[in-house]
Amino acid sequence: MEGLVHRYLRAFVALAEQGTLAGAGGSLGRTPSAVSLQISALEHRLGRRLFVRGPRGMVLAPAGELLLAHARQMLALDAAAMAAVRGAAVQGDVRFGMPQDFASSRLAATLQRFRQRHAGVRVHAVIERNNVIVRQVQERQLDLALLIGRRRHELALAAYLRPTRWFAAPGLAWKRRAPLPLVMLEEPCIYRDDALKALRREKLPFEIAFTTGSVPAMWAAVQAGTGVTARMDLGAPPDVAEAGPQLGLPRLPATRLSLVKCQPGMVDVVEALAAVVRASLDDS
Repeated sequence: MEGLVHRYLRAFVALAEQGTLAGAGGSLGRTPSAVSLQISALEHRLGRRLFVRGPRGMVLAPAGELLLAHARQMLALDAAAMAAVRGAAVQGDVRFGMPQDFASSRLAATLQRFRQRHAGVRVHAVIERNNVIVRQVQERQLDLALLIGRRRHELALAAYLRPTRWFAAPGLAWKRRAPLPLVMLEEPCIYRDDALKALRREKLPFEIAFTTGSVPAMWAAVQAGTGVTARMDLGAPPDVAEAGPQLGLPRLPATRLSLVKCQPGMVDVVEALAAVVRASLDDS
């Protein structure tokens, strides 16, 4: 659905996120040539080159990097304004799936903001492990979802690159010749895989001291000083600390948090919630 912000800016953000004209066109419902013309028009208007061609597609030039954060904020405000104007008519139910990381750190403020604008909407929150949310997206059991992955999800409305950190209780001691005690989620878990691969690559000894299928239980074990865990920089309790530099642990690859529209089309109730979730993630 077309908003208030000019389509050139939407094309710019789509190309920045997708990396190719074909991908940007697919996300916008336009041809690659139409996206190319819109980017050229925007560059002409700004008097700056926004993209350069890289080995795997289009990458942001310095001027494009400066513009991207502002463009995302403008699009989030645009969606919020559209939803607010239509707010009186927005009613119904929306099923929103999310990982515990978002639920523990952003859900309360997001729901409060959403309810202030759309009191007639009932939100059904599904807080589960990522593999469960992925399956429910595939089975069309949800309307909106946040998914953790290596790449931007093909159905994503927006994607956010989140760094992965090592976390531990403050003051956790570890001698490098001793096995590093790990607190890990049960498989499948992208952070578990990344942590074990990094430690094996650096030939650092480790042992899994605690394993669980629950993210809150994982954090409880870390808070108790049981060991070190690896997780995205969203949702960590305030009384755990980043431990990588202190303990000399290897760097970990980032992951992407994709906001996914799970059903065809974009009904007002889903669009309204998506706008508030995007604004919440843009602030983090």
